[in-house]
Amino acid sequence: MSLRRAALRRLLLLHTRRPFLTTARGEVRKASIFRDIDELKAETRRMIIKDVDKVKRMESEDRNALNRLLTSYGMPRGAFRDKLVFGCNVAAAFVASSAVGACGAAWKRGTT
Repeated sequence: MSLRRAALRRLLLLHTRRPFLTTARGEVRKASIFRDIDELKAETRRMIIKDVDKVKRMESEDRNALNRLLTSYGMPRGAFRDKLVFGCNVAAAFVASSAVGACGAAWKRGTT
């Protein structure tokens, strides 16, 4: 019988509780929830705009000496310039590795 009474009490308690956010206090709570959501949306927008600005700045800035040189000569940014810079970087890496290999071989022979 006590299990039945406990179940009945729980059922009655569930039905006697007030619905969520219906009192004047609940209205204030509801307004603060909406204010918090609006603040989160505004902060998210600010973060997105800040990130987009960073990406635009990175795309437009000259990151190394070769890019600054091409800009000073008046070469416009675009696909051709990107390919040219990439090719120059690959050639520089090849030349540097060849120089390291040649110096290493000379050092190994003892003819430094």
